[in-house]
Amino acid sequence: MTTRKRKLSQTEIAQAFAEGLGTQLPPILTAEQVAELTHISVKTIYEWIAKGRLDGAFRKRGKHILVWRDRVIDILFNGPEWTS
Repeated sequence: MTTRKRKLSQTEIAQAFAEGLGTQLPPILTAEQVAELTHISVKTIYEWIAKGRLDGAFRKRGKHILVWRDRVIDILFNGPEWTS
């Protein structure tokens, strides 16, 4: 059961990166930068990508994975709950 009452709006997500430390992050991140931003291990980020949990938030280019910052935050905060 979720404890969140409402979802983050796109405006709130954009506002979080509009000032302060948020301005130092580009809109497209590496998996390592996403891990640093969210304080989640890089291994977990790659695992979530492999399981399809971050679909729509990343793009593979050769060996590189590029992640849209705002989309991944939207999925993490507003997406469905994961059971395992």
